Amino acid sequence: MVIAGCSSAEVGSQQEAVTVETQEAEIGDLTGERIVNATTQSLSEVSLTPELTADVTEVLVEEGEQVEQGQVLARLDDSSLRNTLQQERAALEAAQSNVEVSKAGERGAEASVDQQQAALENANHSIRQAEEQLNRAQIDLEQARANRSDEIENAEQALQTAERNLQTAKNERNRSQQLYDEGLISEQELENAKTAVQDAQDSVTEAENSLEQTRQEYNIEQLQSQVETAQSNLQQARDSKKEIRARIESSNASVDEAEGNTDNAQASVEQQRQAVQQAEENLQDAVVTAPSSGRVLTVAVDPGEYYSQQEAMITIGEMNTLNATATVTEEQLSSFEEGAEMDVRFPSIGETRTGTVTYIADSSNDNGLFNVEVQVENPNGELRSGIYAEILLYETYVSDGLLVPTSSVINVDGQSSVFIREENQAVLVPVEVVREESDLTAIEADIEAGTPVITRGQYFLEDGSEVQSQQEVEESSQNSSSDSGSSEEDGSGGSEEGNSEENQESSNEESQQNNADSSSSEKTAHAPLNGGMTS
Repeated sequence: MVIAGCSSAEVGSQQEAVTVETQEAEIGDLTGERIVNATTQSLSEVSLTPELTADVTEVLVEEGEQVEQGQVLARLDDSSLRNTLQQERAALEAAQSNVEVSKAGERGAEASVDQQQAALENANHSIRQAEEQLNRAQIDLEQARANRSDEIENAEQALQTAERNLQTAKNERNRSQQLYDEGLISEQELENAKTAVQDAQDSVTEAENSLEQTRQEYNIEQLQSQVETAQSNLQQARDSKKEIRARIESSNASVDEAEGNTDNAQASVEQQRQAVQQAEENLQDAVVTAPSSGRVLTVAVDPGEYYSQQEAMITIGEMNTLNATATVTEEQLSSFEEGAEMDVRFPSIGETRTGTVTYIADSSNDNGLFNVEVQVENPNGELRSGIYAEILLYETYVSDGLLVPTSSVINVDGQSSVFIREENQAVLVPVEVVREESDLTAIEADIEAGTPVITRGQYFLEDGSEVQSQQEVEESSQNSSSDSGSSEEDGSGGSEEGNSEENQESSNEESQQNNADSSSSEKTAHAPLNGGMTS
């Protein structure tokens, strides 16, 4: 304060180098984050509401307890349900027995139809045979009437010829025998003559048979009788076919009736099977189990209470994964894309976790906002449903801009400026602030990337001030200590004076730094020691 009261010329002649810190300006993107308020929800909640009313016999879990899939959570009184199931199963067995009886009757009726069909085929065959027999008998009768006398005469003549040939053969045999006895012919020639007799005898026999057959074939009365018999057989076959057809129709009607009985019996079985299934389901409902792994959120009953389905007995939530649900504006909606990863911060546990966008509403709600969901893993169960969360939206405000630490930007006579270090001097450079964030600020200025920008001590500078780094101060202090050690050999008085000067300098530096920290929080420049700057 005393120094500030002096003239600028006097201060300038006595001013020492200001200790500063610097950081290089850089080219890069200026990014920031926006917070979207969200609330966690369990990925799925299952309300267990058994479809029956009964007394609660056991409750095996408590709220907040972790359960596994299939774990028994509670039991209801099932005594009446077991009796009902036993009755329904007995009724089902009776219905199944009726089906077997009906199927047996159906098979019997079908077998009867098959038998009658076979009989019908036989009747058709008999009719065909009778028609063929009648046709042959009629043809034989007509031929007999037309050819009877001529055929018999021809057969008689053939017999007479055969008899004459036989007599001739016998005469030739007798002659051959005589010649053989006289030794005039060989034994073979005699055998040939005997063979000729035998052949002639066979011809006679054949002619006799042919004559007899001809006489029989041309027995008009007998043939007429055969025709009448064939006609009678044909009529009987036709009458039998009519009877078989009637029996087939009756058997078919029996089959239809048996099939109807079977269908009714099977319908009764199906109905009874559904009754058994319902009874089994009711019995299963008496044992309340966890449909999936999760955490018990609510338990609404106690042992001994009567459960009446008015509310869910137990609610389970799947907590290994949670949804951070939020409503966002149309502008914020563009930051969300299904399948994209986003950071979600949970202030209650002091953690930020990466989640995945799983849902984006197609339309807005009544307030013009859109619902979004970000799925976050919760393997250790640290997060709970219904807690506050923050979805972080990262935005790029400036691309490839000139960036300097925000603490380096000060206000000098209403102009945003920064001090840069050129060798051992501070140079004041006016800047235009493009975008300011907490740590970095994008500016436009006549500064190149890599230029040292003063970030501490700048509130005690003016354009052209001499500056030094903390390292330079320490090196100077080490040199001073070395010089002080040499002067101690001459006496302790010089040492005390040097120590006093060092203490005074240290006190001045601490005072300057404290003032700088206070001024930095306000981001305004106070007057330097020589009065060259104004607020």
